[in-house]
Amino acid sequence: MDYSDDKGLNFELVQAKLKNAPSFKINGITVHSAYNPVSEGKKWAESAMEKITGKPESVIIFGLGFGYHIKALVELLRETYGVKITVVEPSAESFDYIKENIEISDFLEKNGINVFVPDAESLDAQKIIEKLEMKDRGALFFELASYKNIFPKTYDLIYKSYNISQFFSPPAFKVLIVQPMYGGSSTIGNYIYRAFLNCGYNAKIIDFSRFYDGYRYLGDFTKNEDHVNSLRQLQINLMSEALLSSVLNEPPDMVLFMAQAPAAERVILKLKSMGIKTAYWFVEDFRTITYWGSIARHVDYFFTIQKDAFFKELENLGISNYRYLPMACLPDFHNKIAERNEYDEKRYACDVSFAGAGYFNRKNVFAQLLDFNFKIWGNDWAAEMPLKLFIQEGGRRFSEEEAVKIYNYSKININLHSSMWHWEINPNGDFLNPRVYEILGCGGFQLIDRRSYLEGVFEDGKDLVVFDSVSDLRKKIRYYLDHEDERNAIAEHGYATVRKLHTYEQRVSEMMSVILLDSYESIKPKLILRRENMSRLLKETESNPELHELLLHFSDKESLSIGEMVDYIRRGKGRLSKTEAMILMLWAAKSKLIKLG
Repeated sequence: MDYSDDKGLNFELVQAKLKNAPSFKINGITVHSAYNPVSEGKKWAESAMEKITGKPESVIIFGLGFGYHIKALVELLRETYGVKITVVEPSAESFDYIKENIEISDFLEKNGINVFVPDAESLDAQKIIEKLEMKDRGALFFELASYKNIFPKTYDLIYKSYNISQFFSPPAFKVLIVQPMYGGSSTIGNYIYRAFLNCGYNAKIIDFSRFYDGYRYLGDFTKNEDHVNSLRQLQINLMSEALLSSVLNEPPDMVLFMAQAPAAERVILKLKSMGIKTAYWFVEDFRTITYWGSIARHVDYFFTIQKDAFFKELENLGISNYRYLPMACLPDFHNKIAERNEYDEKRYACDVSFAGAGYFNRKNVFAQLLDFNFKIWGNDWAAEMPLKLFIQEGGRRFSEEEAVKIYNYSKININLHSSMWHWEINPNGDFLNPRVYEILGCGGFQLIDRRSYLEGVFEDGKDLVVFDSVSDLRKKIRYYLDHEDERNAIAEHGYATVRKLHTYEQRVSEMMSVILLDSYESIKPKLILRRENMSRLLKETESNPELHELLLHFSDKESLSIGEMVDYIRRGKGRLSKTEAMILMLWAAKSKLIKLG
């Protein structure tokens, strides 16, 4: 949703009946009283004070205007001043107009009042919450009525962000991440799962990778391709049923499907009928993997790593639930190796490396780099001599832990995006693969083929270095091997950039900002009810010491499931109490009923 109201504003100064106290209009709406703005401001402040109980930690006001209401509030708060006041002025244009027509800067500075003017980058709930320090449950929110009408979209964003900060707690929100059987999407799913946990969410993951060997094995039963496909479809249906069983056992608030996970229409519709939000992160090239249309039209939220042309395709199908969400790095995994060892040095160190699968264009490009100290890691190369000599350890698949070592020990990491149709380099490449962020996250120096999405994200020559052709690549390899200081400085800058702006924790924040704002009306009552139920439960069990003592272990949580209690009991040691034994028995009975159903 577009939350910006900062388009085509018209201003008109209004001389009020009270001298030296002007008002003004924005787009024909009068901001303050045209009779006595000062008196109106005092009444506004008095009304605000009636809503204040005790000493608030901070006050957020939507709308600066000419400041009459804020001056009056400051005067009333003077005895307990120490309260931090932040004013949201929705438009840079209106803020400039205000400063041009009245003297207000000195007042704001003298009283320590911060004015926040949101821009396109900050029109995001989680960023608003952080910027305005809304997480404190003691924060109060007030608005200037006229501003609510002049800037309805921005008001909606700020108001919802404030309320989300007051009722929403990540541990109370249950997320289930669904993995595919294999592929890069599975790896990214592991990263986003860890990021949800790092952000404090109640997250679980269903990893279908264990089904992959069976999926491949089905091809040994028959050479008939139709029969193999039918058998594999039956296995996918089985995984869908396993997913539903897991959800019925312990319903989450949201299910996030990774690309190529079993997300049949029937499964998605069943989840939605249960009041569970559904999201899908399509971390593939939409031109290569083309099943996305059947998924996007059914899920609540469809996140993509491509925009522009992909968005047009989605719009042509009448789909509007999409949102751009690029890849990232996981800082506690993609990191610099602090202590190097001789074994890894010998195994991974080289002047130039590449880690990835052997696509057609990569074989053609890398065959022209064989005069360098070059190591190629990964599978599916099946290369002829002499390229075969540079492929490490027989072209086996490498682990993500090994990738971190490759990126750390290589002087230069090449990142050439794959293509099945281009002889060498795709001149129209757009999205950024995971390797972009992961190499930088490991502090590695990166040479990358030009991609349109690099612009405004990473700076050529500061964070990484872009090449346009094989001859350009060769030239830059030679230059940066000879200029170690420049190479290290670029790697260090890229490391700082990616960790500041492009982590999976930040992607979780961006994703949840979209979901919480859009689903505000349905999520808010659910989470508030859980918080109230938990408080009530603790109070009601005071007469049962065993149960009360067990529940106290979860007192910092705003929601609790029997499954979580069962997990806690199973991790414990010693003899079970009667209450614990009863909970385990009820859980077993519940599981049997679900199977029978």
